[in-house]
Amino acid sequence: MMNIIQPRSNSRQAVQVRVIDTKTLIYVEPTLFFQPKIEGFEGYHAPIYCFLISHGDRHVLFDLGVRTDWRNYAPSVVSLIEATTVVTVGSDVASILDSGASRLGISRADIESVIWSHNHFDHVGDITTFPSSTELVVGPGVCAASWPGWPQVQDAKVLEADRHGRRVREIAFDGTTRFGSFEAFDFFGDGSFYLLNAPGHATGHLCAAARCTADPPSFVFMGADACHHPGVLRPTEKLPLPHPHPQPSPQADNIETRKGESTKQYNSGWCPGALLEQLTLDGTSRTPFQEVAKGPLFPDHNAATETVRKIQELDATDNIFVIIAHDVSLSTRISFFPDTINDWMTMGLKMSTRWLFCTDYSDAVKRLEGKASEVLGEGKGAL
Repeated sequence: MMNIIQPRSNSRQAVQVRVIDTKTLIYVEPTLFFQPKIEGFEGYHAPIYCFLISHGDRHVLFDLGVRTDWRNYAPSVVSLIEATTVVTVGSDVASILDSGASRLGISRADIESVIWSHNHFDHVGDITTFPSSTELVVGPGVCAASWPGWPQVQDAKVLEADRHGRRVREIAFDGTTRFGSFEAFDFFGDGSFYLLNAPGHATGHLCAAARCTADPPSFVFMGADACHHPGVLRPTEKLPLPHPHPQPSPQADNIETRKGESTKQYNSGWCPGALLEQLTLDGTSRTPFQEVAKGPLFPDHNAATETVRKIQELDATDNIFVIIAHDVSLSTRISFFPDTINDWMTMGLKMSTRWLFCTDYSDAVKRLEGKASEVLGEGKGAL
């Protein structure tokens, strides 16, 4: 029997979900975002996934990524970027919509709402690229935490221009609607798209869940920055590492993507389970590899940990596909705009991508392999 979740709403209304990859990358330094440090697991350049949600002729965006002219953020944000990361600039969401290549007939002028998962630079983008008729939707407390913005307030993190001449709607959660263990806000009022109260990483941090199919019910869960790597979510008691374990091998094979394109992807072989399990929090197959870091990027660590726990509950079900904003392991395996991702369940994407992130630990496993060279050095089950 399938392990599924069905929100209390009996809605049969689904939305169209498109994942937008602007091709902008940001450098993620592991020690800033998750702990403990795993030797051999170094920094990486990660995407920032945004989402177009279409409900008939109503269209909303969940996050905008990084603005292409990122040096025009507030000066304090520019300084933060220069000190902590590297931005590899791609495109912007508005330009992607307007390019015409999609032939969807959806342009920036058709966007009813832009939803910020939170007010950090790699998610707010540049909302001034959208007309003033596009409302800005934010989570609880974001207005007070963001405005007045720069230049009115010199050390502000958000621009005053982001709200100028635009309706800003701050979501309130009243506890009457839930999605799993999350407080939820039914955005369209028909159970097709929920905003979720997911605190910990930032004031008013939001996740979202969109119904892709009604029968059987399936959802895409937009995890934003609740965590920054799938190794914080998996494995768990309800979703243990499979036996034999996925191989975190640095070797890659040419495979075909869903679109028939040839790409490099890690092979699907197996390695001795003990090596991979040694990297988890308690050295077993039933605890994650890491947890959210204590520090300034998760100022409410207890709330952040609880948010992760709630996502883990959903992640262990068969009908919810969790996509966190910076999951590089999905970058060659899922369909992107203009295609929808509504068929993820029939395509088996959750099962085929669930453990791909283990390849990020290839160097860490090689270190362990060196310590067990008598066993693995001759190629017996070697990575």
